[in-house]
Amino acid sequence: MASHDGKIAVVTGGASGIGLATVEVLAQSGALVIAVDRDEERLVDLAGREGIYPLYGDVTDADTWDQVVSMAKNDLGGVPTLFVSNAAIVAVGSILELTDEDWHQVLGVNLMGSVYGVRALLPDMIEAGGGSIVLIGSIDAHMAEQGLAAYCASKGAILQLSKVLAVDHARQGVRVNCVCPGVTDTPLFRYHLSKADDPESVLSMRTDRNPLGRLLAPEDVARTVNFLLSDEAAGITGALVPVDAGLSTSFDFRSGEAWGDMAGFDRVRKKERAALINHWE
Repeated sequence: MASHDGKIAVVTGGASGIGLATVEVLAQSGALVIAVDRDEERLVDLAGREGIYPLYGDVTDADTWDQVVSMAKNDLGGVPTLFVSNAAIVAVGSILELTDEDWHQVLGVNLMGSVYGVRALLPDMIEAGGGSIVLIGSIDAHMAEQGLAAYCASKGAILQLSKVLAVDHARQGVRVNCVCPGVTDTPLFRYHLSKADDPESVLSMRTDRNPLGRLLAPEDVARTVNFLLSDEAAGITGALVPVDAGLSTSFDFRSGEAWGDMAGFDRVRKKERAALINHWE
């Protein structure tokens, strides 16, 4: 496991899902982790855990970032040199269905939450001689998903933000990368799944589309984030790393069950190929 001994990390959306898994992995790696979230109930569960410092706050509020910097300097004795911007919300709907408020909320948390966080923490990273930032994007930054106009737009912006931050601050010793998860088994995913007309059917469809044949666990994403933050990834900046169980690798993955007799299918393809070769010969 990548070591972060003595370093201070900040993770937003750190009380559940990918954020929580990232907080736990970083703490296990020896970092002191400030977990920022606006879910007070879940933050209570983190209180007293070794290496983890819960902080209630909204990533779109400047006061939150003042508190983060203050906690790091006054309580932990240093400045954050590791930052994971993970906090995100979803509003379901097309561009004709979403309200102005929906757009402001989604872009406010997903995009501007990252902007505010980087703006608050970057100066101290530069002064300290460097740091590492991971912005959590989504596979929806690369591919459109129906009914998620604002979410997809926000994640596409996150992807570009990570790239421009990487090139703007590379010579100041700050690395910036973007991790793009696929469908991950988080409380947020389960909540939206419960609203479907047939949750089991949707879950099966989502699972079968992944070449790995399973949903991602939050830890799958967290371990990748941990690596990118570490000195082991010292040569990586500006990277867009999909952690998606292979979803974006194939335009139309089908399991053996979906095709039926795969052996029979292969035989047909071989006959077609042989006929084509004979035709050209």
